[in-house]
Parts: sequence; structure tokens; C-alpha cells
Amino acid sequence: MSGYTSTSSDKKELKSDIFINSIIVIIIPLLLLLILNPLHKTMALSPSFELQEMINENHHWVQTYGNSDTHLKSSYTDIRAVDYISDGKTLNATFWLASGFENSSTAIYNQPFRKISYGMLIDANSNPKTGYNGADYDFYVESVAGKLSEYLYQLSSTGEYRLAGSRINYTQPFFDSNLNLGSVNLQLPLGSLNYPTKYVVMFYSAESFKSNEVRQFTSWVGIPPPSLQVTTSPSNIMIREGEEQLIPARIESTSGFSNDIINMTVSSDIGSGFNSSELHVAIPRIQPPLFKIAVPQQTPLGIYTIPLIVTIREPSAATLAKSISINARGGMVNPEFALSKTYPTVGYLTRPLNLTITVIAPSSISDQFRYFWDVYGGFIGIIGVVAGGFVAAYATLMFERRKKAEK
Repeated sequence: MSGYTSTSSDKKELKSDIFINSIIVIIIPLLLLLILNPLHKTMALSPSFELQEMINENHHWVQTYGNSDTHLKSSYTDIRAVDYISDGKTLNATFWLASGFENSSTAIYNQPFRKISYGMLIDANSNPKTGYNGADYDFYVESVAGKLSEYLYQLSSTGEYRLAGSRINYTQPFFDSNLNLGSVNLQLPLGSLNYPTKYVVMFYSAESFKSNEVRQFTSWVGIPPPSLQVTTSPSNIMIREGEEQLIPARIESTSGFSNDIINMTVSSDIGSGFNSSELHVAIPRIQPPLFKIAVPQQTPLGIYTIPLIVTIREPSAATLAKSISINARGGMVNPEFALSKTYPTVGYLTRPLNLTITVIAPSSISDQFRYFWDVYGGFIGIIGVVAGGFVAAYATLMFERRKKAEK
């Protein structure tokens, strides 16, 4: 009787096939789930960046509604600076105010007919032709009689708007009254803006009493944060011991604007490692930049980095020239559409910047002669040719005279 008898090797091969098939059955659905899962699509986040600080240069108030600012312009809506940071999912902003919310302030803060707001205007596509004068979204936290609510509005260039999200009467505190200077914290979920890869933000505060309101706007800030770059002439700066040079330069931001410099100083930060006794740095002018660098005789040879703090003024990409017209055929026209004409159109960018200098040995006698000949050699050669021709002509003339005298 013939038949098939399984061996131990056949059994091992069968178990191996079953194991491989099981792995395939498990892995393929997991891969499909990962690809099709909506959470996978959210991995394309907005830019993340470290903590930035924007000093508010615009300490003036705008009368947005009504015609009186009585009981308004409080110190707890006066923005001194704004710190902002992002992990790519949330834009976290802290407003530093002129004063905190003390007991007396809190009483005013909670009284009827008074409304306090802190917000951000976001240009989500860096296109000035969309939204309210470039601002596509308005995100703010509002306190009415002490009750907090959060709103996100999408803005249209037609003057219309729609509510994109809100939280009403929530209890989470958004200010810290324990600080000498008051602070307010806002957290904008960037997923509600579809995770923009490049956007511009302007921060503001608003305070109203009955039918009157005032606002304070900061300048626009770009995200990802731009940096500053310096170019010099010559590009590779080498200065000998005991000498000094005047170095013209050009400074521009990575956002494309340049040379409108407001302030420029040598940083006094101890951590920079710069020693002012090794290099004497002066800035005779800042527009356009000119550096005067003197190297003392005893300065060691090597490469030196001069740390600078530079502030430039640049127009915001969110508010470049744009005609505003209202042509709403449906929905509501927000009165703040006309207010957008008063948005600041100029921003201030303060960044650290490094200037690199190479200190080389003093010139030797041969170097000095070579330099002298490089500068004056051509001129001396021309003078020599002219002088030689003059001597030859003079000698010929004297020889002819002598011959005539002998005759």
C-alpha cells in the first residue's frame, strides 16, 4: 500500500508557511489603517519654532467704536511685549501687559457694560488679497462681566465672516494676577486653520465700555520667524594686528526686505565669548551699515565673532497694497472690515547677528614693499619710461650741441 508519510522537515515547513501567512494577514490591514487613518494626514504640521519675543512698538490706541475713550485705555490692555512659541500643533502666545489684574482692576474688569478681549489676527496664506486687509482669521478670548468665551472667525475679502469655532463661558483662567506685570495666555489650535506652512500674525487687545471701544495692535510677525543676514565688502574680512579698517555692509531679512535699520549695537551678552579689549568695534553709521574695527597690537591671531543686535523695520507681507471694497450679497458685513484699514502695515524685527573677522600677522618689510609696488608700481613704471625718454632726448641734444661746438 503506497501513501505519503509526513516527515519532521515537512511539519517544520508547514509551520513556517502558517507563520508567514499570519504575519501578512496582520501587517497588511495595519498598513492600510495607517494610510487611510485621518490622523495620518495630520502629520503635516505647521512650522515649529522656539520661543520668540516681540516688543510692542505701537503703544497707541485706536478708537474702533464710539467717540469717547473715557474709562478706557486701561493698563491691563496696554501690551508691552508678546512671547510666542509653537510645536507645530498649537500657537502659544503670552501677552505681557503694563500692569496686573489687582483687586481694584478686577472689580473694573468684572463690572457690567465692560468687555475685555485679547486676540490674534492671522494671515494664513500670506496673501494680502484675502480676508480683512490680509487677515484671514480672528481668534480671541473675551471677558464680559467676568465670564470668558473664546471665538475663532473666518474672514472674507467681501466683508463677510463666519464663526469657525467657539467655547462659551469656560472657567479656565487666562491671566495670572500674581505677577508684577500682568500676563494673558492664548492657545490657538493650528488644526482649525488647516496647519498653514507659512503665516503672519498680529496680536491685539480691545477694551470697551457701553458703546465705546479702543484697541491696541502690535506689528505683524512672520512664521516661521525670519532671520537676519549680513554681507560685507570684502566678504572675507582680514585685519592685521595694529591696524584698523572701515567695512561697509548690507543687512537683510530672509523675508526679503533689507537695509531699513532702526538700531544696531554690539551685544554685551557675556555668553557670547566676545572680548571688547581684543577688537575695538565702532558703528559710525547704521544706514547703510558701516563698521570701524581696530585690532590692537597684542591681539592674538585667529577668527573672531562680533555679536550684534539689529532691529530693522519692514513692511508686512499681510498688508501690502490692496484695494478694499465691500460687495456682500449674503451673510453679514462685519463693521470691523472697515477697521482693517487701520491695521499696522509695518513690522519691527530684532535679531542677533554675527560679524566674523580674521586677525592676521602684521606685514613684514617684503609684504610692505609688495603692497607698495602693487599700489604704485604701475605709476612708477610709467614715470620711469617717461624719465628715460626725457634723459635719452636730452643726451642726444647735448651730443649734437657738442659736435657743433667742435666744428
